[in-house]
Amino acid sequence: MKNMNQTNQQILYYARLFLQSRGYNGFSYRDISQKLGIKNAAIHNYYPRKEDLVAALLEDSRKEIAANFSQVVESGGSAREQLQSYFDYTLRDFDEGRCICPPGSVIIYHEELPEKVQKQSLLLLDEILYWFSRVLKTGLEQGEFNFSGPVDARAELIVGTLIGSRQLATIKGRKTLAKSISLIKADLGWKD
Repeated sequence: MKNMNQTNQQILYYARLFLQSRGYNGFSYRDISQKLGIKNAAIHNYYPRKEDLVAALLEDSRKEIAANFSQVVESGGSAREQLQSYFDYTLRDFDEGRCICPPGSVIIYHEELPEKVQKQSLLLLDEILYWFSRVLKTGLEQGEFNFSGPVDARAELIVGTLIGSRQLATIKGRKTLAKSISLIKADLGWKD
């Protein structure tokens, strides 16, 4: 049983790595099986179709991000500290070869994706947007941020900027992502 769970975790690890570096259509079961030294059929035992694998991966990402958000909130950090932890996570993820964030890795194909992948992608994106909205609202109320307009619209702007800048950074380099984060901070009235 332990071996099966370990294999499943390895399948998810490589699927996430490929998804976030190549996009939805940029990898196959063969890519994963070659990394693990197993047959494609072994992956099909866990995930009969690619849509099953990617939907499970996006669901795992959502749960992981929700747990990380909860941990950051429970740590009692200020809104700025909470956002900084997300920015640090984003840069670390990029540095570890996962250049495209999970929602960004499927967003371009959204209309073509199987329904279960679309659903998980939207749930993940909604989780991220909800968290950003909460943090931005708290930051405004506590005087940590200074911006105009609706909090929800600002959250969408930030998330969209991060998704796009991560994709652009795959071509232009990490500096592009770091500059975008600096501009987001300036836009929020964040002074270091």
